[in-house]
Amino acid sequence: MKISARNQIPGTVKMIKKGPVTTEVVISIAGDNEIVSTITTHSAEKMNLHEGSKVYAIMKASEVMVGTD
Repeated sequence: MKISARNQIPGTVKMIKKGPVTTEVVISIAGDNEIVSTITTHSAEKMNLHEGSKVYAIMKASEVMVGTD
């Protein structure tokens, strides 16, 4: 897999919550941390995602939001 994004974090699918349009994917990463991503259900099915799948969480800086109280 070659992509331009440098923020690629390997992990394992911990849980999938499938909806009619979008699917929430919980990815376990190093240090007992998790990343949660929402993708289209069609994409999740096309990638044949299931609990235990080895995946990469790929972040693009322009898509990351940070907030404070």
